[in-house]
Parts: sequence; C-alpha cells; structure tokens
Amino acid sequence: MITILQKGQDENAVAKTAITQKQGVAKQETLRQILSGNDPETPYYQVKQKDLYDGDDYQIRLQGTSIEGHDPIQTILSKIKTHGDLLGVICNVNQGIVTGADKVSKKHIEKYGIKASVGDGIFILSKREIVDLKLSADEKKLLRPWFKNSDILRWTASKDTKKEVIYSNDETVSDIEDLPNLERHLAKFKKIISAYAYRWHDLHRSRQLKIFEGPKIVVPQRSPLNTFGYNEIPWYASADVYFITTKNKEISLKYILALLNSQLYYLWLYYQGKRKGEILELYQAPLSEIPIKKILENEQKSFINLVDKILALTKDNDYLKNSEKQAKVHDYEKQVDQLVYKLYSLTPEEIEVVEKKDGRP
Repeated sequence: MITILQKGQDENAVAKTAITQKQGVAKQETLRQILSGNDPETPYYQVKQKDLYDGDDYQIRLQGTSIEGHDPIQTILSKIKTHGDLLGVICNVNQGIVTGADKVSKKHIEKYGIKASVGDGIFILSKREIVDLKLSADEKKLLRPWFKNSDILRWTASKDTKKEVIYSNDETVSDIEDLPNLERHLAKFKKIISAYAYRWHDLHRSRQLKIFEGPKIVVPQRSPLNTFGYNEIPWYASADVYFITTKNKEISLKYILALLNSQLYYLWLYYQGKRKGEILELYQAPLSEIPIKKILENEQKSFINLVDKILALTKDNDYLKNSEKQAKVHDYEKQVDQLVYKLYSLTPEEIEVVEKKDGRP
C-alpha cells in the first residue's frame, strides 16, 4: 500500500478507501476496475480522518474505527474494545528463544572456517547427536525439549519432539568448565557464538525458564486461524512462537484461551490485529493489544469447564485421526462461542455477522 501524507489537520476530512476481496494476479484492467469504484468484490468506504487511525502508533484502519456509520463489524469490535483490559496488562506475552545459531549453515563454514557439515547441531540437537556427545547427568540437565510452531494446534500442542536445545545462560551455567562434554561441543562453534553472545557458550536471547515450564498458552507467529494452544509441560520453542503466561491470578489462562479461540476473537484479530493477506500475524504487539473482559472467578467456571473437556480430547495421541473426538470438540467450540457472544451481549444479527466471517472449516 502506498500512503500519501500531507501536513495539516482536518478531522472531518474524508478519505475514500477500499478493501478488495479479489484474488489472483492484479492485472491492469483489474486494478482499474477496483479503483474506479465499480468492482463487485470490493467494499468501498468513506472514512473521516479522525477515524482512519487507531492506537498510540496510529495504525491505519481502512474501514475506520467509528460506529456512527452503523457498520455492524465496527459495532461488534467496539463492544470488545470497550469492555476489557489489554492482554499485555493481564498476562505476560513473550517471544520464544533466539538461539543465535541453531545449526551449522554454509555461511558459517565459509565465514568462520568451521570444520563441520551443513546441518550439524549447535544449540539444537537431534537425539542421535545427543547420544554421540556422551553427556553426564549434570550436562543432560541443560537439555530442554525443543518444539516448532507447527507443533501448535488449536487448544493443544504436541508433547513429543525429536530435538532438544542446550539451554545455556547465566541462570543455568555458572562455569562451563564444569560441563566438559558440552564445553567441547560448543567450543567447536566458538567463533559463531561469540559473534552475538555475551558469553561464548550462551544462547543469544534465552528468556526466563519459568516462561517455558509452567501453564501457558502457545501461539504460532503466523496462522490462517486464531490458533492458541495450551500445555503445562516443559515446552521450549524458537522466536516464531509466543508464550502467554499469567500475571493476574484472578484471571484463568483457560478462560483467556476460550476467548482467544472463539469465533468472535477471530473477527477481532482479522480486523484489529495484523495480517498478511488472509494470514493472521500473531506477534507480540497485536497479541498484547487484544482486549480481555475481566469477570469474577466463579463466572469464568463455565468457560473453564468447556476448555477442560476440549483439552481432555485434544491431548489424546489419536485425536487428529479420530473423527468422533474432533466432532465433540467442534460441538464444545460452538458452546464456547455462545458463552462469548453472551459475555459481550451480541445481538442475533451481530452473531450472524461474526459467524459469516469465521475462518474455520
């Protein structure tokens, strides 16, 4: 998008905007038809300047932010926005680990003269590589299970992984010489690690252990749907995963999980979050800015009970192949949606708008 800004301010000046739903190659004739204002697949808007920008960083909202125009989507979004605290206030939202060097690359070999093969593990090791290192019991304590963003499903996340990360930082390692086998392994890549780490054997950005160890919501950086998983096991991942952990004990993570995975919150993320095409970009800023309605602990129980039923099904190893369990989860999801609609006092007409926009199959 090309943005043209002009000095001066007129809050009532009107901007003509368009958000096309067309897909495919943008040929000259296609663009001409869209810009002429006559394309049937393109909604057109007239937005006052004061309603064109949103938030402290002035994000551009092509549909506007006002409910004066009786746009049902803006009315719905306004209900969410005005009845909640930001997720970043209620919870911690943290990016995953930046190792600095997962494995050996061709560039590493060329730049540093490393005697290794492309793909050899540096901080991220396979089971075979771990066996070959002949680690002591104390050294094995530094290994943590390493997952990918593709291991995250709606409601849950994979429990099995074939990779582990060497979790070396000032919280876990006081003297690397006390860990001779790990020291010998990492010393081979000292030139690579020293380029970014304060100590030559540490991860670049390791984060705090408690982020990965306890109850948490895990989120892939990009997803076509609002995909929020939950687990309470040691679960470590890279920077393309975000971790939501509790800050306010009065607000249950499972209650928050119910909201985030609902149809209504897909609408919020689609229109108020960050997108690339139809893909939701679930970075720290758009996640932290999601409003969460604070309700009493006893009022959260109906949400939590449904989430517990969903988690009991999705945690099973056969869930992805069991159509009966998937159907039950789908039914529970509908019940969650109804609770969320009631929470925000949506009318039947507004519910119809939300469900029409739902991105789930």
